[in-house]
Amino acid sequence: MPALAQPGGGAAPAAATMPSGSGTAFDGLSARQQAALFSKQVASGELARLPDDQLLAVFNALQPETPLLWAKAEMNRYPEYEYWMTRQERLNGQWQDQPARMMIRYRHSPRQLYARWLPGGSQAGQEILYDETQRKDEMYGHLGGLMGFTSMWIALDGTIARAQSNHTVRDLGFQYVVAMLERNAGSLRAAGLTERFTRAEVVQEQGMRMVALTWELPAGAPRYYAKRVQLMLDLKNPWPRVETAWDADGNMVEKIVFEKAVRKTFDAGAFDAKNSDYRF
Repeated sequence: MPALAQPGGGAAPAAATMPSGSGTAFDGLSARQQAALFSKQVASGELARLPDDQLLAVFNALQPETPLLWAKAEMNRYPEYEYWMTRQERLNGQWQDQPARMMIRYRHSPRQLYARWLPGGSQAGQEILYDETQRKDEMYGHLGGLMGFTSMWIALDGTIARAQSNHTVRDLGFQYVVAMLERNAGSLRAAGLTERFTRAEVVQEQGMRMVALTWELPAGAPRYYAKRVQLMLDLKNPWPRVETAWDADGNMVEKIVFEKAVRKTFDAGAFDAKNSDYRF
């Protein structure tokens, strides 16, 4: 697996931002019409085949709310799925040297998930289960250190969980990324500002050609998710591939790479500690 970019790094743009009005099929459409067309062109591969200048012209023709409408519509098609990701964060001011590699089985409603930390990443071997219909504020699992041998109920916001991530288990899943975008958009609109991304760039990341959308926000947390947020789309999948956030000092605070996702329909065993595939 390619290594994640380190703080202060980042993919160099292959093309500069294009001005709007360059003549695209998206010109003059409403945001909902644009979102539907965008989804169709991603599914057909048409967007991914465009040269850089035409691709950037499409993104700059989008209405401010179009990316969020597209993301929400796509995630509605993923009520249950299995996915693989890497995650690296800044905890207590210290950037994690090694990313965590995870496989996650996720059901959005009701919120249920199983997560396993994979070999080759930090905390390898850990497992957790979460089921909001059982205990909304606790997860069941075995984490690192002395407790790696014993499964127990662990508070979502407790010291043990927070020692490994700034997020709780409820923040896992593509739906959380969409919720982050929605929260930022609402805060920007409330302040009388546009929710439109600040710039679009064609970049090379993880050996792939992607479009990076960056939002430069008026402030960082807690008013907004972060001072700067970037999403990378490979235009071949209906979900973001990379999410990165920076604080007001320009420090990278997290980088998440979604490697693969597969739609699934889970039976009850997927979220049961007695599942023979698990080691609780």
